[in-house]
Amino acid sequence: MRLKRSGFSHSLGTRLVWATLGFCLVFTLLAVAVRTYLAWQEAWAKMNADLTLVEQVYRQTLSKAIWEIDREALQAHMDSVAQVRTIGRITLTIHSQNRSSEVIERVTPEWQSSTLAPTHRLDLVYVPFPGGAEKVGELMLAGDERVLWARLRGEILNIVMAQLLQSLLLAGLIMLMFSRTVTVHIQLIAHHLGQLTPETMGAPLRLERHPALKDELTLLESGVNQLQDKLVHHLARQHQYENELGEHRDHLADMVQARTAELEHLTLAQQLVLRLSNRLIHASHETFDACQRDCLVDVAQRLGANQVLWLVPVAGQPGFGLYAQWQRGSVTDTSGSMPLPSLTQVPIRLAREELLFFLSQAEMQRSLEVHEAEVFLGQSFGANALALLRGEDEDYGILFIGKPLGQGDWPPEDRALLSMTVQMLLHSVRHNMQLKQIAQTQDALRQANRQLEVLSRHDALTGLFNRRHFDDIKLDEYQRALRSGQPLSLMICDIDFFKAYNDHYGHAHGDLCLQAVAQAMQSAIIRGGDVLARIGGEEFVALLPATTAAAAWAVGERVRLAVLGLQVPHAKSSVGSWVTISIGLAQLQPTVHADFDALFHAADQALYRAKENGRNTVASSQQAFDTPVT
Repeated sequence: MRLKRSGFSHSLGTRLVWATLGFCLVFTLLAVAVRTYLAWQEAWAKMNADLTLVEQVYRQTLSKAIWEIDREALQAHMDSVAQVRTIGRITLTIHSQNRSSEVIERVTPEWQSSTLAPTHRLDLVYVPFPGGAEKVGELMLAGDERVLWARLRGEILNIVMAQLLQSLLLAGLIMLMFSRTVTVHIQLIAHHLGQLTPETMGAPLRLERHPALKDELTLLESGVNQLQDKLVHHLARQHQYENELGEHRDHLADMVQARTAELEHLTLAQQLVLRLSNRLIHASHETFDACQRDCLVDVAQRLGANQVLWLVPVAGQPGFGLYAQWQRGSVTDTSGSMPLPSLTQVPIRLAREELLFFLSQAEMQRSLEVHEAEVFLGQSFGANALALLRGEDEDYGILFIGKPLGQGDWPPEDRALLSMTVQMLLHSVRHNMQLKQIAQTQDALRQANRQLEVLSRHDALTGLFNRRHFDDIKLDEYQRALRSGQPLSLMICDIDFFKAYNDHYGHAHGDLCLQAVAQAMQSAIIRGGDVLARIGGEEFVALLPATTAAAAWAVGERVRLAVLGLQVPHAKSSVGSWVTISIGLAQLQPTVHADFDALFHAADQALYRAKENGRNTVASSQQAFDTPVT
């Protein structure tokens, strides 16, 4: 039908004709090119033969005329040669012993020199007597290129006309053959297919062809008929399926409704488990057990159960402990083990099946060993189930759910809720154990951090603050004193001749001496805001906020006397028989001390002066407070 509406512009025959014409055009161009080349070669060969013939005809006559110096014969012969159509130019060169060579030339009008036309050069030799040959001149014949092109144009015209006529005849023949053998039958097939309906699908296709013909059209006819047969069979089956679908539509609607209700119950169960899981996740470690039992009660009520038991294994014993029991709205917590050493079949079966569902109490008795079933038969119940609470490496016991008498089924949504509850309890117990471990780890970490803080800021030998702590607070105290205008004093203390003490008594006694001196200094510096630190081997500093130089000198005297009062023997001291210290102090003066290092330098200079003054003394950067040793 589409073919008829659009005419023959898209027909296979037209396309085939155009393809044939295109092929013929290409073939014609190639043939013309080849035959043109051959025609050119033939014309050139013919012209070359003409030149050769002229040479043969006029060689002897021209040679004789030149020898006999017959001018009239020469002119006559030259004019005769010039009449030959294929010759464009004739050049005759006459050689003479007594004068220069003479050239006689004949040129055809409008002739032009060409490299395409053939050119012949011939020596003219005359033999006046036998054995005496003499060259008398030279003849050159040049062909006329225009003659070649004239011959070629005629040949090309004949070739093109012959090829075009051949191509048109071939295209017409192909169109006629294709139309009679293919196009008619294809139109018939298209018409047949356009008339097909479900009612006429059984009418076969019949092409008006000789039965003996077995070609592609025969295969197409057979294929169309086979396709119609398959479609007829398919329509019959489709009609059958539609009838069956109609019969099952109502049943499917009931199944969809039942499945929808089941999915709604399952969704409610999932929401319940998610809500309970959220409660367990946010429960503290102290309230976790109570929260877990409350969640178990909510699940039991959702299942319509009237009894729940949670048995947990007892470490080191074959029995089980009663972790939780719920019965008609009451929850009972029981610690201690139950005498159930023979409860082995239930854990083995649960390890293999994870969940055991029974539709009645009698079915449980038939499925389990009598003495194991009696553990769960404390009260009459209907449908019941057992679940194993066991992770990869943890065993949290067995869960028993019992429904009231009269309820003898476990619908899919209840089974799914119980399965999700088991996973929820497993994850919650594991989560609680992780919380407990995290809490223990945090406590241990806090204790370790406190110990590290103490160790990082205190001297391990003397217990005083160390150099790090002193460096952290010195700038803060310095800035605070500048802002508040309060005085700030710094003392630097050094044990006199301590290296000699170590060399004489040994480093073990030296450490004991340092500890004793540190305790004496600490007892003498009693204010809470003062900082005493060990910053070197035998060197100590005391930072005294809100302390003038006079008050600091009094503190230094108290420290010096406390150390002297220890009466630690020092045989290598030139000061006395006991261990003593020298102290240098300085008070902050903002106009003098630009930074803390300047204040420290002033106190260090005072310590140097105290050593120059005989040691066991206190020296101040304000020299008015210096006193002799007592």
